[in-house]
Amino acid sequence: MTTKPIRVLSLGAGVQSTTLLLMMLEGQIEMADHVVFADVGWEPENVYAHLDKLKVLMEKANIPFHQVTAGNLRVDALNPEGGRYANPPFFVKDQEGKMGMVRRQCTSEYKIAPLMKKQRELAGLVPRQRSKEHLITTLIGISLDESQRMRDPAFEWLRNEYPLIDLGMTRQDCLKWCKEHGFDKPPRSACIGCPFKSQEEWRLLKEQPKEWADAVSFDKQLRTNEHLVERFNGKVYLHRSGLPLDEVDLRTNDEKGIWSLFDMECEGMCGL
Repeated sequence: MTTKPIRVLSLGAGVQSTTLLLMMLEGQIEMADHVVFADVGWEPENVYAHLDKLKVLMEKANIPFHQVTAGNLRVDALNPEGGRYANPPFFVKDQEGKMGMVRRQCTSEYKIAPLMKKQRELAGLVPRQRSKEHLITTLIGISLDESQRMRDPAFEWLRNEYPLIDLGMTRQDCLKWCKEHGFDKPPRSACIGCPFKSQEEWRLLKEQPKEWADAVSFDKQLRTNEHLVERFNGKVYLHRSGLPLDEVDLRTNDEKGIWSLFDMECEGMCGL
C-alpha cells in the first residue's frame, strides 16, 4: 500500500512563503504536514521577529515546525573551516580594475542542503538512500512573477508544488491578500549582506542602523581577509559599484536632481 506523500512547506519568512502559510491557516490551501525554516544565521532582526509571530500561529494550529541550519553564513564566509566554500555572490575587482561576480554558493549550502536533510529525515531515508516512491511534496513560495525560478527536484522521491503560481498570484497579490485578511506586511527575507540587493534594498537597510553597521563592517572585512583576497585574486565588495558600502551613493535620482525626459508629461505638441 502506497502511503500519502508528506507535505512540507519551505518557509523563508518572506512575503510569498508567509502568504502560503497564512492561506493554509485560513483554509484556502491544503495544510502542510510540516514547516521547515532554513536559518542562515544572518537574517535581519525584523525577519526573526516576524518568524516568532508565525511560530505562535503554527503552534496554535498544531503544525510541526523545524528550524534547521548549516551554520552562520556571516561567520563562515570570513572564517572557512576545513576548506568549506559557500560564499555569497560577491563582486570582485581585479588588479586591472575589472569587475566580476563570484558564483553564488550560499543558497545551495545554507538553504537547500539543510532543507533536504530534514526532508530525508521526515521521509525516513538515510543519507544517500534512494527511493522511486513519491515520499515528499515540497511547497515552495514562488509567485507568478518569479515563475522562471521553478525547478524540478533532483530526486524521484520529491515533488515540488507552487501553489501561488497555480493561483495566478504575484508578489503584489500576496501583499494585498495579507492586508485584506488583517495580517501584518511580511518582510523581505534576505541576508543582511546579500550582494543581490537593489539600490532600494540597500537604502532600506541603511535605515536600520545596527544592521547597516553590520553590513558595512562585513564589507570592510572582505578586503582585509587574506584568505578571500588570495582566493579571488582581487578586492571583494558587497556592492556592484566596486566601492566600500559606506561610500556608495544610495540617493535616488530625484534626490540627485536627475530626471528623465520620460518622467515629464507629454502635452501633445511634439508632432506640430
